[in-house]
Amino acid sequence: MGRGGGGSTHVRSGPRPPAVRRAVRLGAVLGALVIAYAVITALVSRPAGHGYLDITSADGYGTRAVAEILRARGVTVTAGEQVPTAAPAPGPAGTSTGRTVVVTNPDLLSQAELDALVTSTRAGSDVVLVAPDPSVVVALGLPVTTGQPGEGDHGDESPPGCTLPEAGAAGSTTVGDSVTFARANGQDSQNGQGGRSGATRVELCYGDPGAARLAVLTPTRSDVGSGPTGRLVLLGGGGFLTNERLDETGNAALALGLLARAPRLEWVTPVVGAEDAVGTKGLSELLPDGFWFGSLQLLLVLVFLALWQGRRLGPPIEEPLPVVVRSTETVEGRGRLYAAAHARERAAAALRAGLRARLADRLGIGTAAAGSPWHTRGPDPTVLVASVAEQTGRSPMEIGPLLYGSDMAPTGYSQPPWPAHQGPPASWASPIPPSPVDVQAARTRRDAEGDVALVRLARALHELDRQVGRR
Repeated sequence: MGRGGGGSTHVRSGPRPPAVRRAVRLGAVLGALVIAYAVITALVSRPAGHGYLDITSADGYGTRAVAEILRARGVTVTAGEQVPTAAPAPGPAGTSTGRTVVVTNPDLLSQAELDALVTSTRAGSDVVLVAPDPSVVVALGLPVTTGQPGEGDHGDESPPGCTLPEAGAAGSTTVGDSVTFARANGQDSQNGQGGRSGATRVELCYGDPGAARLAVLTPTRSDVGSGPTGRLVLLGGGGFLTNERLDETGNAALALGLLARAPRLEWVTPVVGAEDAVGTKGLSELLPDGFWFGSLQLLLVLVFLALWQGRRLGPPIEEPLPVVVRSTETVEGRGRLYAAAHARERAAAALRAGLRARLADRLGIGTAAAGSPWHTRGPDPTVLVASVAEQTGRSPMEIGPLLYGSDMAPTGYSQPPWPAHQGPPASWASPIPPSPVDVQAARTRRDAEGDVALVRLARALHELDRQVGRR
C-alpha cells in the first residue's frame, strides 16, 4: 500500500474488537471459576498422599506428635517406604528386642510383602495395618471379615467393649470406621481360629462384634513355640493418630499402648504400589471422594451458561465484506454465469428490470400496487410505457415489448394458425425423423440466433435509456 492520500480498500476480516473483548472476559470468568473450585476443593478435602499420617508432618493430618511422644519414652522411630525384611536384631542373652511395624497404605503392598509381615508377627513383632483394604485381609487369610467402608473417618466416640488391656486403659476413643471388622463364621473370641498364620486369637474392640473398629489378632503359643509372641493389629481408621485428634478422649493412651510395646518402631508409608499389589484398583476407585459430585456441578454450570448465552438470537448486524469488489467485476462475473448456463431469457429479464428501474427513477414514476400482471413491486407498466414513448417519440407498441418482452406484445402480433394448447397438425410433421447431426446443427443455430437477439435487445435498451436520459 502506498503512503499517498488515496483511500485504502482494505477492510478488517477478523472478529471485531468488541467480540474479542467479550471472548476474553468470558474466558477469564471461566478460568477464575475453575481455579476457585480447585482451591476450595484442595482446602476442604483431606489430603490422601504425602502429609496424611506422616510422622515428619506437623500439620493437622500428620502424626509427628505421636512420634515425638514415643521418642520421649525411649522408642526408636524410623520412617520408610519399604516393608522391612530383615529379622530384628537379637538382644542380650539371645532375646529379641522386637519391633513394631506400622503400614499406612497396606493395599499397595504385594503378596510377598504381606507374607513377610505375617512371618514377622510369628517372630515376635507387632504389625499395625491402618484401614486395610478387603483384598489385603483376603490375601493374608485372616479369620476376620471386613465391612463396607463408610463415608469417611467419622471418628465418633465409642467405648472399648472388649478385654484388650490397651483399650481398657484408654477408655473411650475416636477410632475411625472407614473399615469395620467381624469374626469369620461368627466364632467367639476365646476360640482359636485358623488362617494363613496358623491358630489365632481374635479380639474385637470399639463397636458391635459385627462392626468393630479395632481388631487384634494374636498367634497362639502352640504356633509360635516358646519365643516371644507378636500380634497383628487392624485399625478401622488412622484419624485418632493425627496431631489434631491425638489429644481427644483416650486417643493418646490407645496410640501409645498399641505402638510402644517394642523398643523400635518402623513407620512404613508406601508411595507407589508394587506391580503385583493386592489392592490394585480401577480408575474410578482411584478418583477422590466427591469427584463425580463436583463434575455434576461443573456440568450444570456449563449448561446454565449455554442457556444464558443462547437464550435468543441477537439482532441482525451489518458486517463489512472481507474485500471490496468493483461493480464491473460483479456484472461481468454474473454475465459469464448466464452465458455458461445459456440463460438468455434470464439475462434479458435482468436487462429489462434494470432499465425499468432506471427509467422510473428518471421519470419520477412510482411503483405499481401488488398484483400487477407484470411485476408485483415495479412501476406501473402502462404509465411507464406511455412516459417513455412520449419522451422518445416512439410508438408504445414498440416500447412495450422492449421493456416487458412478449408479455406486452402489440395487438397485431401474428399468431400461429393452430390453438396454443395444441401442437401443429400431424400433416405438418416431417415423416422422416431428424438425425443427431441435424439436431446438433439446429441447436447450435438456435443458440447463435439467441445470442444475436440478446445483443440486439441490449443495444436497443441502451439506446432507449440514452434517449430518455438525453431528454
